[in-house]
Amino acid sequence: MGIRTGEVMKTDTWEPKGIFDDEDVQMKLRIMHAVDRSLDQIKVGDLCEKVGISRQVFYRHFDSKYSLHWWWPTHIHKFYLIEVGRTVDWETGYSHHLKLLSLERDFFKVATQYTLNYPNERSVMPHYRKCALLETLQDYRHVDIDDELMFCLDSWVKTETEVLTEWYRLGTTPPSREAAEKLAWVAPKMLYDALSIK
Repeated sequence: MGIRTGEVMKTDTWEPKGIFDDEDVQMKLRIMHAVDRSLDQIKVGDLCEKVGISRQVFYRHFDSKYSLHWWWPTHIHKFYLIEVGRTVDWETGYSHHLKLLSLERDFFKVATQYTLNYPNERSVMPHYRKCALLETLQDYRHVDIDDELMFCLDSWVKTETEVLTEWYRLGTTPPSREAAEKLAWVAPKMLYDALSIK
């Protein structure tokens, strides 16, 4: 986004530039929008036929059909969620991230109706979030990571991912500001304090 270390992100606008501009992003969205039932029930061939692409093109963009579930959250993570503790506070980062997540609300409601039973797929976002939070704590906040903070971090990334997945799967996501406040409220105090913007 072109934000420099120490520069505070403006909070009056939220949709970042360039989020949809890349051809790779546009193709991934086309594939994602072709999903009309649970990922457990749809076949890669069905998606390819609906989008008008070959299986080779599909696998150039996604490792499996289950990768579709995590692509959008990891794509938009770099715009706001990663900035929590760097340039924005918890509530602002979550609020804007949730607005971006909600752009694909229909996909999550349809695609994840039944299950995401593949353990390696369920660990994608928690691992991604853990790496980003560790980078923020160490490189931006210069916090020493002790066992207690690492436990908070490990527990939180799993909880955060489960809460967001359930909200979108069930279609029960609160309005973005309210949801952001709820997430920030239940974050472990030690982690919340370590990433607070004063």
